[in-house]
Amino acid sequence: MLRNLYSRNEDEARAAYDIVLVHSAMKRDEVIFGAELRAHAEAGRLRLIERHTDTDGLLTTDDLENEVPDLAERTAYACGPAGLLDTLEAYYGERRLTLHTERFRPTVVDVDAAGGTLTFAGSSAASVETDGSVPILDAAESAGVLMPSGCRMGICMGCVLPMKSGAVRDLRNGDLTVAVPGETHPDGVKIQTCISAAAGDCTFDH
Repeated sequence: MLRNLYSRNEDEARAAYDIVLVHSAMKRDEVIFGAELRAHAEAGRLRLIERHTDTDGLLTTDDLENEVPDLAERTAYACGPAGLLDTLEAYYGERRLTLHTERFRPTVVDVDAAGGTLTFAGSSAASVETDGSVPILDAAESAGVLMPSGCRMGICMGCVLPMKSGAVRDLRNGDLTVAVPGETHPDGVKIQTCISAAAGDCTFDH
């Protein structure tokens, strides 16, 4: 959208629009199109607010109000993980404000995944209860676990973690993937957490 806008006359675009872009990513070097966005900000085309989860924590509606106090006066567009969009839609709905959203989530197949306990071993040691309809990435992030991620639609492989034991089901087609200690590779089975849900208790190396 910004590229389309700025492909027009730069002075006219800069004078006609007051744009604030709030961008949340795991780390500074994981901001998609980071260099391009920062260049637009430095040129005065927009106000860029970067939030880095590893140092700032997960973005909340309180953060949004503090960073953009005239929020109610702005046309708002949002794109991101399902949990964030659900929260923003509720926030805007309660205030009777309009929010335009774009969701990059694959169509979920109706499967019999039962859910279970997600255990994250290593530096992100944590346990999370989840059901079989929630992507592992969303369930973990909702519980405060810092997770690697990217496109969130099963394309970029940025969310992959090794599963050491357990079973997950692909939410796009219902396929089951199982990791059995002593039978599968010692390093575990690589799982795309953005499009997989627990089909029992699972342990991930994270």
